[in-house]
Amino acid sequence: MAMQNDILSRYDELPQMKADYEHLKADVDKQTIINRKLMETVFRNKVSVLDSNRRTSLVSVSAAILVTLAVSYIRGLDMRLAGMIAAFYLLMLTGYALIYRKLGKIEYGSDNILSTVTRLRKFKRNYMIVNTVSWMLVAALMCFLFPEIYDSFRIPERGIAAIAFMCVALLVGICSQYCMDRKVLKACDDIINRLKDRS
Repeated sequence: MAMQNDILSRYDELPQMKADYEHLKADVDKQTIINRKLMETVFRNKVSVLDSNRRTSLVSVSAAILVTLAVSYIRGLDMRLAGMIAAFYLLMLTGYALIYRKLGKIEYGSDNILSTVTRLRKFKRNYMIVNTVSWMLVAALMCFLFPEIYDSFRIPERGIAAIAFMCVALLVGICSQYCMDRKVLKACDDIINRLKDRS
Protein backbone atom coordinates (compact mmCIF):
# COMPACT_ATOMS: atom_id res chain seq x y z
CA MET A 1 0.00 0.00 0.00
CA ALA A 2 2.81 2.40 0.91
CA MET A 3 4.54 1.57 -2.36
CA GLN A 4 1.36 2.27 -4.31
CA ASN A 5 0.97 5.65 -2.55
CA ASP A 6 4.60 6.47 -3.39
CA ILE A 7 4.01 5.66 -7.08
CA LEU A 8 0.82 7.76 -7.13
CA SER A 9 2.67 10.64 -5.43
CA ARG A 10 5.42 10.54 -8.07
CA TYR A 11 2.82 10.30 -10.81
CA ASP A 12 1.18 13.46 -9.44
CA GLU A 13 4.56 15.23 -9.48
CA LEU A 14 5.10 14.58 -13.22
CA PRO A 15 2.81 17.39 -14.47
CA GLN A 16 4.50 19.82 -12.08
CA MET A 17 7.97 18.71 -13.25
CA LYS A 18 6.87 19.08 -16.86
CA ALA A 19 5.52 22.58 -16.17
CA ASP A 20 8.77 23.51 -14.39
CA TYR A 21 10.79 22.20 -17.36
CA GLU A 22 8.69 24.21 -19.86
CA HIS A 23 9.08 27.31 -17.72
CA LEU A 24 12.87 26.81 -17.49
CA LYS A 25 13.13 26.19 -21.24
CA ALA A 26 11.18 29.40 -21.96
CA ASP A 27 13.54 31.35 -19.64
CA VAL A 28 16.62 29.88 -21.36
CA ASP A 29 15.21 30.70 -24.82
CA LYS A 30 14.41 34.25 -23.70
CA GLN A 31 17.93 34.67 -22.26
CA THR A 32 19.44 33.34 -25.51
CA ILE A 33 17.48 35.93 -27.52
CA ILE A 34 18.54 38.72 -25.14
CA ASN A 35 22.20 37.61 -25.36
CA ARG A 36 22.01 37.49 -29.17
CA LYS A 37 20.49 40.99 -29.32
CA LEU A 38 23.13 42.27 -26.90
CA MET A 39 25.90 40.74 -29.05
CA GLU A 40 24.42 42.35 -32.17
CA THR A 41 24.22 45.75 -30.43
CA VAL A 42 27.85 45.55 -29.26
CA PHE A 43 28.93 44.40 -32.72
CA ARG A 44 27.08 47.29 -34.42
CA ASN A 45 28.65 49.78 -31.99
CA LYS A 46 32.13 48.52 -32.90
CA VAL A 47 31.34 48.66 -36.63
CA SER A 48 30.00 52.20 -36.19
CA VAL A 49 33.44 53.22 -34.84
CA LEU A 50 34.97 52.18 -38.19
CA ASP A 51 32.19 53.87 -40.19
CA SER A 52 32.56 57.06 -38.17
CA ASN A 53 36.34 57.07 -38.61
CA ARG A 54 35.95 56.53 -42.36
CA ARG A 55 33.56 59.48 -42.73
CA THR A 56 35.57 61.74 -40.43
CA SER A 57 38.89 60.93 -42.14
CA LEU A 58 37.61 61.45 -45.67
CA VAL A 59 35.68 64.64 -44.86
CA SER A 60 38.42 66.24 -42.73
CA VAL A 61 41.22 65.50 -45.20
CA SER A 62 39.09 66.77 -48.12
CA ALA A 63 38.33 69.94 -46.11
CA ALA A 64 42.05 70.36 -45.32
CA ILE A 65 42.87 70.29 -49.05
CA LEU A 66 40.26 72.96 -49.80
CA VAL A 67 41.34 75.14 -46.86
CA THR A 68 45.01 74.87 -47.88
CA LEU A 69 44.26 75.93 -51.45
CA ALA A 70 41.88 78.72 -50.32
CA VAL A 71 44.37 80.13 -47.79
CA SER A 72 47.20 79.98 -50.31
CA TYR A 73 45.08 81.92 -52.82
CA ILE A 74 43.72 84.49 -50.32
CA ARG A 75 46.89 85.06 -48.28
CA GLY A 76 49.30 84.74 -51.18
CA LEU A 77 51.07 81.71 -49.76
CA ASP A 78 53.88 80.30 -51.87
CA MET A 79 52.11 77.97 -54.35
CA ARG A 80 54.98 75.51 -54.20
CA LEU A 81 54.46 75.21 -50.45
CA ALA A 82 50.66 75.04 -50.78
CA GLY A 83 51.05 72.40 -53.49
CA MET A 84 53.23 70.25 -51.22
CA ILE A 85 50.72 70.46 -48.36
CA ALA A 86 47.78 69.74 -50.70
CA ALA A 87 49.68 66.78 -52.24
CA PHE A 88 50.31 65.40 -48.75
CA TYR A 89 46.59 65.62 -47.90
CA LEU A 90 45.70 64.10 -51.26
CA LEU A 91 47.97 61.12 -50.55
CA MET A 92 46.32 60.67 -47.15
CA LEU A 93 42.86 60.89 -48.70
CA THR A 94 43.78 58.28 -51.33
CA GLY A 95 45.25 55.97 -48.68
CA TYR A 96 42.18 56.11 -46.44
CA ALA A 97 39.79 55.74 -49.39
CA LEU A 98 41.64 52.63 -50.62
CA ILE A 99 41.86 50.83 -47.27
CA TYR A 100 38.20 51.45 -46.46
CA ARG A 101 37.17 50.36 -49.96
CA LYS A 102 39.08 47.09 -49.53
CA LEU A 103 37.49 46.57 -46.11
CA GLY A 104 33.98 46.77 -47.54
CA LYS A 105 30.88 46.36 -45.40
CA ILE A 106 31.03 44.46 -42.11
CA GLU A 107 27.77 42.77 -41.07
CA TYR A 108 26.90 40.70 -38.01
CA GLY A 109 24.93 38.09 -39.91
CA SER A 110 27.66 37.55 -42.49
CA ASP A 111 27.89 33.90 -43.56
CA ASN A 112 31.56 34.02 -44.48
CA ILE A 113 33.18 34.75 -41.10
CA LEU A 114 36.68 33.75 -42.25
CA SER A 115 36.56 36.23 -45.15
CA THR A 116 35.38 39.03 -42.84
CA VAL A 117 38.10 38.30 -40.26
CA THR A 118 40.74 38.24 -43.04
CA ARG A 119 39.50 41.59 -44.39
CA LEU A 120 39.61 43.13 -40.92
CA ARG A 121 43.16 41.89 -40.31
CA LYS A 122 44.30 43.31 -43.66
CA PHE A 123 42.52 46.59 -42.85
CA LYS A 124 44.34 46.82 -39.51
CA ARG A 125 47.71 46.26 -41.20
CA ASN A 126 46.94 48.75 -44.01
CA TYR A 127 45.57 51.31 -41.55
CA MET A 128 48.82 51.22 -39.57
CA ILE A 129 50.87 51.48 -42.79
CA VAL A 130 48.88 54.51 -44.03
CA ASN A 131 49.25 56.25 -40.67
CA THR A 132 52.97 55.46 -40.37
CA VAL A 133 53.65 56.76 -43.89
CA SER A 134 51.52 59.83 -43.15
CA TRP A 135 53.49 60.70 -40.03
CA MET A 136 56.79 60.17 -41.85
CA LEU A 137 55.58 62.57 -44.55
CA VAL A 138 54.49 65.05 -41.85
CA ALA A 139 57.98 64.93 -40.33
CA ALA A 140 59.58 65.52 -43.74
CA LEU A 141 57.11 68.31 -44.49
CA MET A 142 57.79 70.01 -41.16
CA CYS A 143 61.55 69.94 -41.84
CA PHE A 144 60.82 71.89 -45.01
CA LEU A 145 58.05 74.09 -43.55
CA PHE A 146 59.75 75.37 -40.40
CA PRO A 147 62.57 77.22 -42.23
CA GLU A 148 60.01 78.59 -44.74
CA ILE A 149 57.75 79.82 -41.91
CA TYR A 150 60.70 81.38 -40.06
CA ASP A 151 61.95 83.16 -43.19
CA SER A 152 58.47 84.49 -44.04
CA PHE A 153 58.51 86.81 -40.97
CA ARG A 154 60.62 89.97 -40.91
CA ILE A 155 60.82 89.90 -37.13
CA PRO A 156 62.63 86.71 -35.95
CA GLU A 157 60.59 86.52 -32.71
CA ARG A 158 57.35 86.24 -34.72
CA GLY A 159 58.87 83.46 -36.80
CA ILE A 160 59.83 81.56 -33.65
CA ALA A 161 56.34 82.14 -32.20
CA ALA A 162 54.76 80.80 -35.43
CA ILE A 163 56.98 77.69 -35.30
CA ALA A 164 56.10 77.17 -31.60
CA PHE A 165 52.39 77.43 -32.49
CA MET A 166 52.89 74.87 -35.29
CA CYS A 167 54.67 72.52 -32.85
CA VAL A 168 51.78 72.76 -30.35
CA ALA A 169 49.25 72.15 -33.15
CA LEU A 170 51.30 69.18 -34.32
CA LEU A 171 51.44 67.75 -30.78
CA VAL A 172 47.66 68.10 -30.41
CA GLY A 173 47.25 66.40 -33.80
CA ILE A 174 49.52 63.52 -32.76
CA CYS A 175 47.62 62.99 -29.48
CA SER A 176 44.17 63.08 -31.10
CA GLN A 177 45.30 60.79 -33.94
CA TYR A 178 46.82 58.36 -31.46
CA CYS A 179 43.54 58.20 -29.48
CA MET A 180 41.54 57.67 -32.69
CA ASP A 181 43.96 55.00 -33.94
CA ARG A 182 43.71 53.10 -30.65
CA LYS A 183 39.91 53.25 -30.82
CA VAL A 184 39.82 52.01 -34.43
CA LEU A 185 42.32 49.18 -33.86
CA LYS A 186 40.55 48.10 -30.65
CA ALA A 187 37.22 48.06 -32.52
CA CYS A 188 38.81 45.81 -35.16
CA ASP A 189 40.10 43.41 -32.47
CA ASP A 190 36.70 43.35 -30.73
CA ILE A 191 34.87 42.63 -33.99
CA ILE A 192 37.32 39.84 -34.85
CA ASN A 193 36.84 38.31 -31.38
CA ARG A 194 33.04 38.48 -31.68
CA LEU A 195 33.15 36.81 -35.09
CA LYS A 196 35.45 34.09 -33.74
CA ASP A 197 33.01 33.46 -30.88
CA ARG A 198 30.24 32.92 -33.42
CA SER A 199 32.19 30.40 -35.49
